[in-house]
Amino acid sequence: YWLRPLGLIVLVVPFMFLGMRGGFQQIPINQSQSYYSKYNILNLASVNSGFNLFISVSENMGNLNKNPFQLYDKKEAEAEVKRIMTTPKDSTLDILTTKRPNIALIILESWSADLVESLGGTPGITPQFHKLEKGGVLFTNLISSGTRSEQGMACLFGGFPGHAISSITVQPDKYPKMPSLTKVLKSQGYQTSYYYGGQLIYGNIKGYIMSNGFDKIQEIYDFGNDVIKGKLGVHDEFTLERQHQELNKNKQPFFSALFTLSSHSPFDQPMPEMLHWNVKERKYINSAYYTDDCLGKYFEKVRKEPWFKNTLFVLVADHSHGSYNNWPFTTPMYHHIPMLFYGDVIKPEYRGYKCDHLGGHHDLAATLLRQLNLDAKPFRWSIDLLNPTSPAYGYYSFEEGVGWVRKSGYFAYDERMKHYHQMQLPSNERDSIVKEGKSYLQVLFDDYMHY
Repeated sequence: YWLRPLGLIVLVVPFMFLGMRGGFQQIPINQSQSYYSKYNILNLASVNSGFNLFISVSENMGNLNKNPFQLYDKKEAEAEVKRIMTTPKDSTLDILTTKRPNIALIILESWSADLVESLGGTPGITPQFHKLEKGGVLFTNLISSGTRSEQGMACLFGGFPGHAISSITVQPDKYPKMPSLTKVLKSQGYQTSYYYGGQLIYGNIKGYIMSNGFDKIQEIYDFGNDVIKGKLGVHDEFTLERQHQELNKNKQPFFSALFTLSSHSPFDQPMPEMLHWNVKERKYINSAYYTDDCLGKYFEKVRKEPWFKNTLFVLVADHSHGSYNNWPFTTPMYHHIPMLFYGDVIKPEYRGYKCDHLGGHHDLAATLLRQLNLDAKPFRWSIDLLNPTSPAYGYYSFEEGVGWVRKSGYFAYDERMKHYHQMQLPSNERDSIVKEGKSYLQVLFDDYMHY
């Protein structure tokens, strides 16, 4: 009598978990699987309310009643952050020849600064990127605040830094209230598009991208069978070519974002290994070489298009990655990333310029909008990197803590363990700089909770 129900349990339970996961695909389903409309109310209505409640509770279990990083008096912390972020003079380097360029944002999956020769990397990994630097402005001192792609999207489009415990992009009740770079540009008449060769349901990125109001979103399902696909999706050469061909048909001005894929594990790019290094990250650096090669071929083609002369290209990592240098995860060197403004719209005197202002890629919104003479005030956490008087600091987060960088040094603190993983600060500045970093995380997390 007991064998039959036992056999039923053995058979049914695995299928229940498979159903909860959504199938055998690489990425489990989330709210994005149900999203289909540019009207967020319809997307919210299409999601199982129980699933939404489960996600909301699970993501916020540790902070339902209070901020887990309440390290100082609330007003004291807010005053400290206001002091840190105050820009004394509203001025910026005017690097563009036009105030309404087309904008092509190329988001580089997992690109560490160690891939880029000019940022301290070994020569030969990304030679095409190195060539592009001569025609643009390279930001040499950027720290990625987050460690996952969904955090990177909130940084780039919402100017909202990554933070400990969770990500705002997995919270459909929160991210529609955030400012949006895409929406600002749409209000100025920009046609908008987003391209990705994989599944955007990862980290609920699709839901967040749809909330930003892109006119066109293309992912793996929108590519035919005439492109080469790996385990995660369409490889970069085909995604870049799709964007190229469709931008030829776009009205101008346009804002087009493309998120590369091939430099993400399992690194199964359709190219023989070119760098035969005896290092742990050999597959990773070869995947970056492939993406870089694709970028070189992409720019060879788009330079011939009439819209190229009026287009600003922004190449920036979504986050960093462990490299052959084996930096500890809690150091700023691990989180160091590249960003490049490139194109004929860069004034000749600024081509080849290196901006060493310390900041993060969540500063893209303010930096770009100031070049367009548009209001960046709604992006509270974003500063203008091209304003020489802007505050200079680096911030990064991990699961339960904060990393903070100033010109004189850095620290990394874990609140759960009450432990400093890193402490490289002069003794006479230690207390004041520690207070800055901890206050920043506290107030940022307050913002996340109250969205």
